Amino acid sequence: MKPMNEFDPLAPVIVHDRLNDRMFEWSVNWQDAYEKYATEFEPGIISFDGLLLDGWQPVHTVDPV
Repeated sequence: MKPMNEFDPLAPVIVHDRLNDRMFEWSVNWQDAYEKYATEFEPGIISFDGLLLDGWQPVHTVDPV
């Protein structure tokens, strides 16, 4: 997983929520709120909307054959 300091809220990615130990697809619709309200909880961990985001990975798409 990539670190949150490299996270782009406008990119299609999967993020990991450490608090609930789950991964989910990020919605670019959350970008404005993320930029306004996200704070660093501790080094490498972002607090946002009741979540503790600690990493992300690109969404891999499969090309049609």
